[in-house]
Amino acid sequence: MKEVGYEQIATVLETWDAARFGSKDFDNEFGMVALERLFELQPRAKKVFGYDQGEEVGKSHATVHATAFAGLFDSVFQMLGPDLEFIEDILRQVGRRHKSMGVSPSFFPYMGQALVHAVEKYLGKSLTAEQRIAWEEVYDSISNEIVKNILQ
Repeated sequence: MKEVGYEQIATVLETWDAARFGSKDFDNEFGMVALERLFELQPRAKKVFGYDQGEEVGKSHATVHATAFAGLFDSVFQMLGPDLEFIEDILRQVGRRHKSMGVSPSFFPYMGQALVHAVEKYLGKSLTAEQRIAWEEVYDSISNEIVKNILQ
């Protein structure tokens, strides 16, 4: 996994906490904002969530995944640091799980954009350009590890 600097990690954790503590149902709300943006950016991603089986099925799957999405990032962010071996094991498992679900590696750049969009929605104008860059760098490092395992 590509190492990310301490400053970027600290920035992401600080802004994550600021966003997280602004909502009672953060995991679901944040995850849904990110997924809705993903579907706007890359409509083909809807198939992974079962929208090809009907709107109701898709919404049901998206709701479950929204909470899991935010929970996954919360867990990963808490593990970021000098010992990358443990987090790499977790991301290998995430990559394998995404591969088994048919997630295309091409979706990950869109998911990164959707993630930053959701952070911006929660933090509003208080998200600085430097913080945005930190989010992009940390997400790129995490997603590259996941994609590497999807491609294996």
